[in-house]
Amino acid sequence: MGIYETTYILHPALQEGRLNDIVSSIEKKAESLGAEILFSDNWGRKKLAYYIDKEKYGTYIFFQYRLSDLNNLKELSGEFEHNPNVLRYLNVKIEEQDIMKAKVKENISSDKNDNSSVDKEEVNKDTEKEN
Repeated sequence: MGIYETTYILHPALQEGRLNDIVSSIEKKAESLGAEILFSDNWGRKKLAYYIDKEKYGTYIFFQYRLSDLNNLKELSGEFEHNPNVLRYLNVKIEEQDIMKAKVKENISSDKNDNSSVDKEEVNKDTEKEN
């Protein structure tokens, strides 16, 4: 049983609804092949380093999953190759400790919010001293 991550680039002209449909269909295909989705993230629309299929931009999607059979990975790769909306994809085998956690991101963002409120309090105290 291996743990993999896949990053793929979708066509930039896709509307949000159609984009979500494609992402969910790819994840459903992975699950039908026996994959357990561990983490999924939409990185958004970014400028490409070079033109791919005459496109300057692409929408990056990233997900990590556990897969028991390597033949299923080949079938999932075939799904990416036959989908005309996928500009590029990359499958990489990773280790257990490389799995990203969604809760960690929430904690980091809440820590940033806590720090910003502390900064605001300090600014308010400084402003009061000046008055």
